[in-house]
Amino acid sequence: MTMTIDLPVDRRQDELWRCVSCGGDARAASGDGPIRCDSCGFEYAIRDGVVVVREGSSDNNEIARTFYDGPLWPKFRFWEWFTFVCLGGERRARGQILRHLPEAPGLRLLDVAIGDGVYLPWLPRDWSVVGIDVSSVQLRNCQPRIADRDVTLVLGEAESLPVRDDRFDAALSIGAFNYFNDPEQALREMVRAVRPGGTIVVADEVPDLTDYLPLRKLGLAGVERWMVSRLMRLGDDFAEMVQRYRTLDVEGIARRVLPDCEYRTIWRGMGYVVVGRVPG
Repeated sequence: MTMTIDLPVDRRQDELWRCVSCGGDARAASGDGPIRCDSCGFEYAIRDGVVVVREGSSDNNEIARTFYDGPLWPKFRFWEWFTFVCLGGERRARGQILRHLPEAPGLRLLDVAIGDGVYLPWLPRDWSVVGIDVSSVQLRNCQPRIADRDVTLVLGEAESLPVRDDRFDAALSIGAFNYFNDPEQALREMVRAVRPGGTIVVADEVPDLTDYLPLRKLGLAGVERWMVSRLMRLGDDFAEMVQRYRTLDVEGIARRVLPDCEYRTIWRGMGYVVVGRVPG
């Protein structure tokens, strides 16, 4: 299967889709029609090569969607670039995460919060990837990177993945887990979608990353928030969300879902990666 920005979603994926409304099996209609649930009739439209499961979001997911779809993300990108430069470059930094994926030909990968897919060209060309994200702008930016690759893009939420059980060999999520509406539910969904024995890899910044700034210790938490919101261009809503989840227990969440998982810090302590295998 090959999908480019000019082609509709491949119609041979009838054994992939799951209805987020009732949990039933869904499949592609004939011709260029939508993907429709066999049980309740719920439909996923196909728009510009993207499977549209859910256009609107709520709570944290909506804050993230607004950030990435709006003007702040391109302005914040400098800080992401600067951080990666300090870590030896983006490919090297992301490689600390990607190296945990299995080395297997024809691997079926579920990428949750795929974003603009900057690392897709670094993955084996024979892998099959389904990437989901809440941001239509990020998915559009991802599309030039998927030409001549087996990649399907989905607009939807991590807490309710539109795929059937045991359909993937591995699941990956980079840079979003801390601020999903429900990180534990999102992780359980990844486990559901991956076959027994398959690999789950989740990575993000450590939730208390802003504690690296000395301002909070000096009693200047308000100045810290101003820097994150205005200087770093995250915006007020995203900055407030960052502060609200500073104490998120990522390792505890991971071990409730994947008891034998490995949790380690990366990026000189600024990030973490969780690696586990689906039981069974």
